[in-house]
Amino acid sequence: MDNNIITEGERNRPYNILYFNAREWTFNKACDHNVGSRSFMIGPDGELAEAFMIGDWGWNWTEIHTKQLVLPQNTPHLFSFWLNGGENDNNNEVCRFEVIFNNDYESRYTYNLNRSFIRPVKRLNGWELYEIPFVTGDNEYTELRFVAQRAYMTVIAAKERSAYDGLPDTVDEFEGERPQRHNIVFNDGWSEDKWYSTKNLRAKKEQRECHSGDRQLGESRASGTTEGTENTLQEVSVLMDAANGTLNGVPAMVSGVLGGVVNSCGFLHQKVLEAVANCGAENADEISEMVMDLLDEKLSGLVDAITDNIDSMVDNIGSLLENVEDRLEDVKDKLDEVRDSDEA
Repeated sequence: MDNNIITEGERNRPYNILYFNAREWTFNKACDHNVGSRSFMIGPDGELAEAFMIGDWGWNWTEIHTKQLVLPQNTPHLFSFWLNGGENDNNNEVCRFEVIFNNDYESRYTYNLNRSFIRPVKRLNGWELYEIPFVTGDNEYTELRFVAQRAYMTVIAAKERSAYDGLPDTVDEFEGERPQRHNIVFNDGWSEDKWYSTKNLRAKKEQRECHSGDRQLGESRASGTTEGTENTLQEVSVLMDAANGTLNGVPAMVSGVLGGVVNSCGFLHQKVLEAVANCGAENADEISEMVMDLLDEKLSGLVDAITDNIDSMVDNIGSLLENVEDRLEDVKDKLDEVRDSDEA
């Protein structure tokens, strides 16, 4: 990652800015379970633009990528785009941007675009504007990828950041309470039958404000602390359920990826027939070598898919447990407040 560290000298150099163009992106054929579509839709600024929506709520590992780009060496770049969605309420999604130099996948740059790992430069009507920096170093041939799983993720073209200067950021008023961010697949941005829908959270807020206004100051403080403790414990329960859901999803994920082996049987059968036709039935060693090369390539891709999924799940569970620890610290602080209030 040393090539991706932008030095002070490079900060003073002009960036080569790259913009997302849906027409220049295609599904990665190495993935057996791509889902999504390219279509025109209304963007965050209210204008019609072409976007790519990829992934779903299931275990379909989906990638879109560019062709090989030839970028200037040792140059700082910014890749700019608007993003919507890419999170679910179990906190076990995959939402990534990747930069791959010279087809060296193992040395790729990976940027997690979910759970605030990277802060957007602007938020507008449920969309987030990202400007991802990277330096090409001694590399020229560059491929860009988006990866999604377990959540719908939509990417749409952005203009220069200055084009949005007159538009104020629009932040979700219940951002701290929802387990996932806005997703355009829902009319309101969130499913209306979930506890975290805007309607339900607004009703809960109004109820809290009403109860708070009817109590004496000291009573209200103690009750509010107790209520905050209960809410925090409820958050802990949700986080633990999400961690459990992630673990429970491992067998389904592995089963889904291994299903690619079965789906590959027809592919391999056809390749055997082609090898026999090209090499002649008497050249068994040559046919065997060709088929084994194909099988090795196919199985290698499946193993990589399983490894990437499990790595992502481990990261998500670690993040969940860190959140649980923070929430339990909040509970302790609130209980200390109640104790101090009683002693006073």
